[in-house]
Formats: sequence, C-alpha cells, structure tokens
Amino acid sequence: MDSEILWLFIRVIVLLPLILALAYFTIKYGLARSRGFTATGGRRMKVVEHLALGPKAGLALVEIGGRYYLVAFQEHSIQLLKEFDSLPEPISEPNPDIRSTTDFKELLSHKIKQLSQQYLPGSGRQGKSGSGCPESEESKKD
Repeated sequence: MDSEILWLFIRVIVLLPLILALAYFTIKYGLARSRGFTATGGRRMKVVEHLALGPKAGLALVEIGGRYYLVAFQEHSIQLLKEFDSLPEPISEPNPDIRSTTDFKELLSHKIKQLSQQYLPGSGRQGKSGSGCPESEESKKD
C-alpha cells in the first residue's frame, strides 16, 4: 500500500512540470499564431476603444496602419461606419458640478421630509387606526 502511494507521488512530481512546460509553450507559440500575432509581438491592428451596445452588438474604434476606423458589429455582421485620418478628439465628460452627491442628499432629504409630513398622524388621515383607511360602520358605533 505504501509503495503504491509513493509511486503515485513520484509520478505527480515528474508529470506536473512536464504539463506546465507544455502549457507554457502552447500559450506562447500556439495561441500567438492562431490569433494572427507575430512571434515578436508586433501588431498591425489595435482596438483603440470598444463600446457595447447590447449583448451581441457594439461599436469599435480600430487603428490599422495609422488610420482609424469606426466599425459597428452585430452577431452576424460588421459594417464600416466612418474612416478617420487621425484619432478623433475624446468626448469631454459632463461637468461634475452639475449633479454631485450633495445634490442627491439634499433631494433625498427633501423627499423624505415631504413623505413624513404626508404620513404624520392626524394630517389628513381618516379613522382612528391611523392607517389611512376609512373606518367601517361597525367600528364607528363604538
């Protein structure tokens, strides 16, 4: 029994580095060729930016040979939308001062005050229970 466990342990120690070496060479050389990359890592195309428009659709800004292409893609089609000689200017972010977290806090506290005033006991509520429901005829007799 002990010799079987020892033999299994030796096989694992010998085969594990072999498997790791095969995985390394497959990733380094096999996948690079299948994806169209050169062995030196030089690339002729580059996705500058990608914008998903749905689960299987989107836009991509691709650089090929110093020119830029805006491409729309769906599950079974690709369409060139526009070609640029130089990289388009980035879209400026909206002014962060327009909607800040303090504005949200103020808006939320204002809304909470409105709702609490609306549902305070005795303010427009009907019935003794305070539930807002009119009392039934039987409870009014008491």
